[in-house]
Amino acid sequence: MKIGLFGGSFDPITKAHVEIAKIALSQLELDEIQFIPTAHNPWKDQNNASKEDRIHMIEIAIKDTPHMTINHIEIDNDNNDKNYTYQTIEKIISSYPDNEYYYIMGMDQANLFYKWKHPKRISKMVQLVAFKRGGYKSDKKILKKYHFIKLKNKPITASSSDVRCGHIELLNDDVLRYISSTGIYLNEMIQIHMKEKRWKHSCSVAKLAKEFASSNGLNETEAYIAGILHDIAKELDHQQALDLMNQYYPEYVHMSEAIWHQWLSAYMAKNLYLIDDEVILKAIEDHTTASTTMSAIGKCLYCADKLDPLRGYDSSKQIEVCKTDIHQGFRDALEDFYTFSKEKGRNIDPVFFEIYEHYCIRGEIE
Repeated sequence: MKIGLFGGSFDPITKAHVEIAKIALSQLELDEIQFIPTAHNPWKDQNNASKEDRIHMIEIAIKDTPHMTINHIEIDNDNNDKNYTYQTIEKIISSYPDNEYYYIMGMDQANLFYKWKHPKRISKMVQLVAFKRGGYKSDKKILKKYHFIKLKNKPITASSSDVRCGHIELLNDDVLRYISSTGIYLNEMIQIHMKEKRWKHSCSVAKLAKEFASSNGLNETEAYIAGILHDIAKELDHQQALDLMNQYYPEYVHMSEAIWHQWLSAYMAKNLYLIDDEVILKAIEDHTTASTTMSAIGKCLYCADKLDPLRGYDSSKQIEVCKTDIHQGFRDALEDFYTFSKEKGRNIDPVFFEIYEHYCIRGEIE
């Protein structure tokens, strides 16, 4: 059999990875492509996602694509030492010596192949294959010396690091759903939507909301994701925000523009990040004004947003109350808002009084 070996961190796997595998299957007339996720990439200090998450994402990305499998030879290795490709190839060949192997890499790595451990040994064990990557011209001397084959592909510009920087269009939709449902990478991905100060606030709120959920026996992941995504629409330009409000939330467009983002952030979480968890979406929708239908996770987010230590005042006592009893902490937050507004002579939206009466006077929990 002719087997293509495609190694990498796949942190995460992108649509481009799968497309290259399809091209290699066709052009090289391979029987199979084996994705080989690394446990410890010698070119990188660390991975961003766990081994299990990276495996799941590859499984999702190739589930409908025939002749593609995952080889666990590296990622299942419990040794903390960094793994080198020549070692992997030797193990594969010793187990299945009758196969013909093709090792696939991007042109950026092909140009640096002479720096790999035992490059000559590798080139004798397998047929090396390079695919075009945007921004990298092929080093003809290196390719000739190590007998590379070049795939005929349009230059690939996408990378896993681009995804982590917010370019989610590079992902298979189901892989994006997995990322959004687990929260991995989201702290990095949201930076594309906001300035640094708001990004730090979002990360801080997510961390605190997760702590509130944990100490109250609630779903930490839901609280964290709601916290990370709660402000993603806050820096939309006015016209874009207005157009979205008119189209999707016309019943709220008359309200202060300062609070539009609670609905628009929920919209973006659902339609951009493919979040389908109604608890998360409702928590985001309620995080500024609150509502009479707050979930416990919604209260975690509301309080975390109001008590974020980065806001510059000592909220430690209120935070401890929330960790002990999020329902009491939420009531306290409403009381604090009411008292503060009265002392400062600020107008209070009539809707607030309905919420205040529901939780603080009648003492409703849910």
